[in-house]
Amino acid sequence: MDHNLNHIHRQLNWLKAYAVASSLLFGAALLSFTSPSAKVLRATGIVIEDEQGRDRILIGAPIPASRQRVRTNLARVKKAWAPKLGGEQYMQAYAAYDNSASGIVFLTEDGFDKLIVGEHIPDPNTGKRLITPSGIMLNDDNGFERAGFGVSKTSSGQYRAALGLDDAGGEAVHLFVLEDGTKGLRVVQNDGQLFAGSLKANGRLFTSEKDSTGFFRLSREGKVQAGSHAPKK
Repeated sequence: MDHNLNHIHRQLNWLKAYAVASSLLFGAALLSFTSPSAKVLRATGIVIEDEQGRDRILIGAPIPASRQRVRTNLARVKKAWAPKLGGEQYMQAYAAYDNSASGIVFLTEDGFDKLIVGEHIPDPNTGKRLITPSGIMLNDDNGFERAGFGVSKTSSGQYRAALGLDDAGGEAVHLFVLEDGTKGLRVVQNDGQLFAGSLKANGRLFTSEKDSTGFFRLSREGKVQAGSHAPKK
């Protein structure tokens, strides 16, 4: 009996000590969070999971790797996109795509990029970008780009800004200011493009014989076919 009482007494003393130590540690942690010197959280990457344990938000510069992200899982890319975009030929081209990002990437429950906000935006899943932008990209539930806004720096050190809206077929409506001085609104159709704004002679993306302002019909390649020019001053 005495032995049992002594054992119980020792356990109670140990529990008391554990409770005191835990209280001290909790107090120290609380003070560290409220201390003026501990208001900045530093990390190389953050992954936010949902209630089912699926990666849903990736934060970092660059973002951390994720098992659920389709963009970096070639087996899932081959299953989800290759049959629609060219099979093995698409997979060969996909190997050169830039899937990295610096900022925040929101994933769907199935692992497709849904929303990207950051300093470095990845290529769309349909092709490589000419210039990598900083900005925002919004995709549909299957990872296809549907809208975006970005500012890009060219190899010559100049900047372009563009706001784009896409449909199921790809590029649909764009509002942009290009580094060569071209600026306006473009609507893409199956048989060409409609453009309202200012075109520069021998511009970066559009071919015009001279600087022009007005409404234009362009070929799919960007060459002026017809137009209603504003009067010269």
